[in-house]
Amino acid sequence: MKAKKVLAMTLATAMTVGMLAGCGSTGENKESGSDSEQITLNYWTWFPSKDQIQETVDAFEKENPNIKINMTVMESKAFQEKVPLALSTEEDIDVIGVQPSAFAEEVQDYLANLDELMPEIAGADWKDAYSEKCLEQGNQLTSGDTKMLVLTNSGSMVGFYNAALLKDIGAEVPKTFAEYKAVAEAFKAKYPDKYVSVFAGKDSWVVDEMMLTVLGQQGDYYNKWRYEGAPVDSEEFKQAINGLKKYFDEGIFSADVLDLDYASATEEFTNGDALVYYMGSWEAPLLSKTLREGNGIELENVGAMALPTAEDNGQLTVRSYIDSGIGVVDYSEKKEAAAKFVAYLTLGDGADIFGKQLTGTSAKKDFTVDASLFDTDESKAGWDTVVDLINTATADRNNVSGYSDIEGAAVQSVLNGSATTESALKDLQKEWKSGKY
Repeated sequence: MKAKKVLAMTLATAMTVGMLAGCGSTGENKESGSDSEQITLNYWTWFPSKDQIQETVDAFEKENPNIKINMTVMESKAFQEKVPLALSTEEDIDVIGVQPSAFAEEVQDYLANLDELMPEIAGADWKDAYSEKCLEQGNQLTSGDTKMLVLTNSGSMVGFYNAALLKDIGAEVPKTFAEYKAVAEAFKAKYPDKYVSVFAGKDSWVVDEMMLTVLGQQGDYYNKWRYEGAPVDSEEFKQAINGLKKYFDEGIFSADVLDLDYASATEEFTNGDALVYYMGSWEAPLLSKTLREGNGIELENVGAMALPTAEDNGQLTVRSYIDSGIGVVDYSEKKEAAAKFVAYLTLGDGADIFGKQLTGTSAKKDFTVDASLFDTDESKAGWDTVVDLINTATADRNNVSGYSDIEGAAVQSVLNGSATTESALKDLQKEWKSGKY
């Protein structure tokens, strides 16, 4: 889960919390149908933070006065390490966040089958209200059984642009490489001290994300590599690496972008010193004036766009996948109440309340976002663009932990001129086949 691994400086409070946090009051821990008996659900997760989900929890507790939520939030890596051990000793946990990675496979035997629980809570036809694609992706991680539901989906990489600066140079949102180059030239002519485009080029996993976005513009080869054994040392990957390099060669990205980490790249954009900033859709809070102000960001107007295509026949796209899941612990004695909470977050009103944080899209089919979050045409259209990109992705953002860093570092070596694309791909093919992954 690289998306949560490194936090943007200006959005740190809106991403994850690196400490334990509790909400709700304690009470009797036994299941009961009586409203007079208190049930406390212990919910462990790495995401969302208490601040992000508090309004949703408050609404759930108001609707279910006999159920309280006691929430523990950990940093992502600590969560991965502590939760499996806690489950193996049957610690008092009722609901857990499920990371859509090897973590899901590791804990699946401790998760209740939601096909047995959800009909009692949400009706026999509950799946009609839930995304088929999300159900398929989640079940792939848990041996075909429904043991987790999606809290958020994400896509990467999305371009967030300073709409005021774009308007100032009289330009439209570029879609092709030629259009992007023209925008870059016009922008540099007026603002020679600002960046045309930034991303966290110092962070290898981010460079990998950028290259794989270019790969996705040509189709679903990533999925063929990820699931079907297609080689990384291929014409498809060669075109993707060279395509990303072309943005640098033509001045759309400057070489010093490779010196920016996540925090500094975000800061360049939020300070008004970059026209476009690339990061995953989890940075969509940038689109909302309300959320920007809450994070001390003074940008006037922000929109969202796809990375313009490196090749003329390319498709505007991202890779998308489940970003966070949620499940019920099978040994819990409060599974009915836990399932009610999970249903509220993923299928009920809670999905729309939590959705106001703009951290991702929901698996709830009729999910809607509060329109009052957006105060300009560009921000409204930007959110629609993010949703459309996630829903029409050419490939899954189902990354392989560890390898993503290796691949990104190899791409960095090509971008900085210390290696050729051909040699980098040969090394990556050997690495991928090493048995480490």
